Amino acid sequence: MKKRLISLPVSLLLLTMLVLPAGAAAVDLADPDAMLPVDIIIDQDAKEIRKVYDLSPNTDPSTLPMAPFERDGLQYECTDVLREVVIGSETQTITQTETVDSSKKDMETILGLLPQDKEVTTEDGFAGTLHLVLDTIKTEPAGYSSSTQPVTATRSYPNLSSADTNHLPKTITDCGRTLTLHDVKWQTDNTYNADDYEIGDRFTAICTYGGSKTVSYVTGYTTTADYTGEVYRTGVTVIRYTVIYTGTPITIAPAEPEPVAEEPETGFPWLMTAVPALVALAAGVGGTYLVLKRKERMSYEETVFDGRRDADAHHGIDDDGSGGGV
Repeated sequence: MKKRLISLPVSLLLLTMLVLPAGAAAVDLADPDAMLPVDIIIDQDAKEIRKVYDLSPNTDPSTLPMAPFERDGLQYECTDVLREVVIGSETQTITQTETVDSSKKDMETILGLLPQDKEVTTEDGFAGTLHLVLDTIKTEPAGYSSSTQPVTATRSYPNLSSADTNHLPKTITDCGRTLTLHDVKWQTDNTYNADDYEIGDRFTAICTYGGSKTVSYVTGYTTTADYTGEVYRTGVTVIRYTVIYTGTPITIAPAEPEPVAEEPETGFPWLMTAVPALVALAAGVGGTYLVLKRKERMSYEETVFDGRRDADAHHGIDDDGSGGGV
């Protein structure tokens, strides 16, 4: 087997795709099996995945799947593409149906028309031997025809007094068919009593009735059977592409911690007890402060009043504002 291994960087491969021959055919992307890899090689230590594709020489390599993807916490990017030309053989398993005609449908006649093995060559160059699959043999009538056949029936009418056809039925029904009287044969019977007294001849009529019927029959049989086997084709050129993906760890930003609700204290409720005390203390302090301020103001007013009174006295002014003589 002749092989040629070519390693192409992605940029160079894309440039090669632009200069493909005009006759190069692209893969039909509508075909779901057109771009399925024949092998996938995973190297976890090297963080590398290789996907192998076997394509025909006329396939456009630009249709190779090279999109990035995520796997096991890694982001894989296409970093290289290998191209290998492989010349070898190709094998397929095929089934062909054989059809034969026969006048009988017994197995001996049919097997005489169907060989156990048959050599085949397909239109696309595959050749090999196929084997008869007995379970697939089916025989059916190939066609029908019909014909008209005569039908007869015989009836006896004994102990008649005379050979007269007027005493006989002209038609009868046999197997659902109406038959007509065609012929009568008479027989004579001599009878006598115990006293040897002859009482005369008696007659028996043997009547033949006739008609026709339509009969259908098979004109022949058609038998079908399957032959299955492997066929080979040599000198096939396959282009093997290996798409190499290299993985890098995916960086995920740490999530902000969620706020935690403060749990209420379960100890003694000092705050509920201290609030009334603080209010009372504030009221007491405020009251004391007001009393002191009031006393201070009264003292200040008394001092001012005494000073003013002394001044008035010095100038000879009475308390009511009138002047007094010395």
